[in-house]
Amino acid sequence: MTLKQLADIAFEECCSPETTVKYGVKRGFPFWNAESIQFMYVPAFHFTAVRGIKKYRYDATDEAGGLHSFEVPDCCALLTPVWRDLPEGIVKLTVTALNPDGSDYALAGARTFFKLASFPGETPPAVRSYKEAAVKAYKYAMSQDFIQHWLKYGKPDPHYDLNSYPSKMISALVDAMLSYARICPGDAADALKVAVNSADYLIAITPRDGSPLKNIPPTYYLDFCPDPEAYGVLTPNWRAATAYSGTMMMIYPARAGLMYVSLYEQFGDRKYLDEALNIGTYYAETQEPNGSWYLVRSCETGANLTDNYVSPVDDLIPFMTKLYAVTNDGRFKSAADRALQYVLRTQVNTYNWEGQFEDSPLSTNYMNLTHYAPVGLAVYLTRYRAGDAESVQLARELMRFAEDQFVVWKRPCPWPHQSPYGDVPYDTSLWHTPAALEQYGWHVPIDASTANLAKGFLSLYNAGCGELCLAKARALADQLTIMQHDDGKIPTHWMNTPDAEENFWWNCMFESCRLLVEMAEHQDHEFKDE
Repeated sequence: MTLKQLADIAFEECCSPETTVKYGVKRGFPFWNAESIQFMYVPAFHFTAVRGIKKYRYDATDEAGGLHSFEVPDCCALLTPVWRDLPEGIVKLTVTALNPDGSDYALAGARTFFKLASFPGETPPAVRSYKEAAVKAYKYAMSQDFIQHWLKYGKPDPHYDLNSYPSKMISALVDAMLSYARICPGDAADALKVAVNSADYLIAITPRDGSPLKNIPPTYYLDFCPDPEAYGVLTPNWRAATAYSGTMMMIYPARAGLMYVSLYEQFGDRKYLDEALNIGTYYAETQEPNGSWYLVRSCETGANLTDNYVSPVDDLIPFMTKLYAVTNDGRFKSAADRALQYVLRTQVNTYNWEGQFEDSPLSTNYMNLTHYAPVGLAVYLTRYRAGDAESVQLARELMRFAEDQFVVWKRPCPWPHQSPYGDVPYDTSLWHTPAALEQYGWHVPIDASTANLAKGFLSLYNAGCGELCLAKARALADQLTIMQHDDGKIPTHWMNTPDAEENFWWNCMFESCRLLVEMAEHQDHEFKDE
């Protein structure tokens, strides 16, 4: 199938009421998009019905002034009649209640949003192979001071502020080093030493007897750098870690546990499995009746500090599933199954895909959506339930939501949910695209988000969902190679501004590397099949 044909299919999917993201209380689901500012698939909005009115006129004005109208009995209808004719860009929508004679009665609602372009087919090609890009990135990482510090001293570099998030950063580092060792055997010795040194450090700082969170590795830790101000002005990461110090965000112990299982499989060292079992046992014993866990706990008392629940599909479920596979302990399978039912019963029904990040405040419903949980669920369903048509269909729907809200194939929305620079004017035309945005609270193109969406599309393709899914995965993966610097660095932020280049997160680059390795392995498999 040609790229032009794939682009045509993508456009038709975006215009069809059968393949849009689900909306509307009339179908048993809430309108999750009250805070959404951009749409690729045909949307619907929640406007209040006017008593006694039987017809409404929808007027959508595009940014060139063109008017696109239709009339229907529903004040919350999909914009299907005009969607294919609306050009990409800003759209101002009004919904007017009509008298029986067709004259205007009252304004029922209004909404301004940005219509995104659908997958264009033709996107910039990769500048190097996926494996070469991953190797370059890993070699660049290994040359950096913060990793050399782990290699030489077995402890975190006090100059590197992201070390204040030990569970998150060490888990990502270990996974990256294990991957690096596999694809570059000549560098394996140093890579594996970094993995062991950093994991052993996390074990050393994990609270033990006397702590209400015994054996649970910390989300925040500042003792490695007693006086961060000695290195200059406190960075946002130092400030966030300080502000949240004394709390535990319960998604990150699962990441550490999964990392320990990988180390156990690599080395056969029982201490890593024991650490994973400690974490898994804690989760099994503290799972709430609804199947999830409270998101934030006090390190001092162990008590929950929020009404927000963990979105478990991206971390908890993979960890407990893996732990069951290694131990055959039914407690972990039961916990994973209950957590999955929580996701299917609550998040799938509400579409409240809350962004949960260690450096960000918690949010209320729909205020800060992200792609990580829906993509994670899509990957899980296509991996473990690929033979079930309903599960695969749900996976496709989840990926449509993720693409609709977080992928920019061409021109981005001119305004983000919030400017990364406060009140400073923000020019989204400087973005590099195609790309994926991270969350409503940080609505900017991120390499790891781009990799995550590519992973989701690849999982759909592997489940038999067609060439278009593979084309989308490749387009996003190709962009990772394009954005990669000559020295191997894959920048985190793709905003083409000087400070964006400086705001660099290693764990994000490692997520990009993982996707590139997966894409390379997929290509190798394709070529062998041929």
